Amino acid sequence: MSDRGVHVSMTTILKLVATGLGLWAAWLLWPAFLLFLIAVVLAVTLHPTILWMEGRRIPRSLGVVVVAALALALLVMFFVFLLPPLTTQMTHLAQDLPDLRARVSGRIPERYPAVQGLVRELFAWPSSFKPAFILERSFAWGQSAIAEVVTGGIVLVVTLYLLLDGKSLYAWLLAFVPRTHREKLATTMAEVSDVVHAYVRGQLLAALLFAIFTVVLLSILRIPAAVPLAVIAGVCDIIPVLGILLAIVPAVLLALTVSPTTAFVALIAYLGYHLFETYYLLPRIYGSKLRISTLSVLLALIVGGRLQGIIGAVLVLPVVAAYPIIERHWLGGYLRSRVLTDHQALADAAETGSEVAMDTVLLGEKHASEGPPK
Repeated sequence: MSDRGVHVSMTTILKLVATGLGLWAAWLLWPAFLLFLIAVVLAVTLHPTILWMEGRRIPRSLGVVVVAALALALLVMFFVFLLPPLTTQMTHLAQDLPDLRARVSGRIPERYPAVQGLVRELFAWPSSFKPAFILERSFAWGQSAIAEVVTGGIVLVVTLYLLLDGKSLYAWLLAFVPRTHREKLATTMAEVSDVVHAYVRGQLLAALLFAIFTVVLLSILRIPAAVPLAVIAGVCDIIPVLGILLAIVPAVLLALTVSPTTAFVALIAYLGYHLFETYYLLPRIYGSKLRISTLSVLLALIVGGRLQGIIGAVLVLPVVAAYPIIERHWLGGYLRSRVLTDHQALADAAETGSEVAMDTVLLGEKHASEGPPK
């Protein structure tokens, strides 16, 4: 036996140190990378608009200025037209909180003590803070609001710079890829960009329509705080599947201050609109760009939310939707052709709701599109 110890070369040690420093730097820079990723998603969403203006002989720089002006105009419209009624209704809601609590508790039958206790806890939560704690939290919220505004401004500026000069950055990064793979990567990125554009555009449009539906519905039913509830509904609608649950609870709770019948009507209306949005509206908004089953969405939300909170839950869906593109262009050489054929048949059948392709896969048979056996 040899008494010599294990020899580790200096090169190996340097590689390990460099890897550790790289991982540490990636951990520190992850929040900045996440902001950059959000800016990339927004730039990809707005890029077709820039191309449309370039097709009408509007210079790219002027097109970016127009986009920035529109974003600023939307921000001003929010502060001028939406923020005042939102603030007023929130103030009135805070002032009327004890009366609302009494009215909601009076609407719940005594045979449901657990529900009455939950309602009391929900309404008592805002008034349970001590004055010093309220001041401390207000200061913290003020700092957080300023930080969020600054972060939003940074994301907007990076988005505009990507629209203006993103092509050169993309070409610089593409130069690292071997030339034999560049055409395939360019095709992949183009198709993934279409998916991201369809997703963001669809989510924003769906959120706007849900907010409009909510404010109209609650105004007709004379439910308090219609504007804040509409804002909550629009924001929650950005989170697929689970967002509707977050929007329903405050709406039904405040609807109980009117009557149990009103609360029931509001609940049915919310659920009915959710079904309409999921099975009719969104498939027409997305078209064939996003074909994700409800189960896949739920699993993706759980994973993305666990890793990065709400932002991760929202951003993970385009990644899931882009997988078939990556599979088709990059994994074809590693997966059997039958796997690709089965996946494509299942994706096509998902649009029509047919279970023929599913049964064919389960039975190990040929799909009709493959033709007769050779």
